[in-house]
Amino acid sequence: MKGLRKWRWGTLPVYNGFAHEERVRGWQLVMFLVDNDLLPKPTVCCISGRSDRIQWHSESYYHWRPYALNQSIHLALHRRFNAPDRWRVLVDQYAVTGEEWFARLSLVPADLAGQLRAEHGDQIADIFDRVPLPSGIQVPFRQIYRGDGASA
Repeated sequence: MKGLRKWRWGTLPVYNGFAHEERVRGWQLVMFLVDNDLLPKPTVCCISGRSDRIQWHSESYYHWRPYALNQSIHLALHRRFNAPDRWRVLVDQYAVTGEEWFARLSLVPADLAGQLRAEHGDQIADIFDRVPLPSGIQVPFRQIYRGDGASA
């Protein structure tokens, strides 16, 4: 059983109301699932159909069902608040009905994390306790690593 990966990069900005630590925990959990063959490696972008440089993306770091995205689309998605025109071009290029999850994303930052905590309580933030793992498998180590190498 492989353990959690260490975050070795800088501090992440708040995204959808999720703080750096929450985003790192979400990344760690998804990578733990991939590393232990509990979630397949992403292979095809769910927006463009491309198969190069595919990464997992989460809109909610309180859930473990990420979207497979090409890296350039992933970056444009995260930058949509500051560069909405680039995001609109991608949505216009790939949306068929306009009802696709990515076509409905707001161009204005929202506090999804706060909404989820208000609706479900603060315990929703502990995704390690809620992920459905096969019997006998546990997330082995919960330490969060900041970008400066220190632990939180």
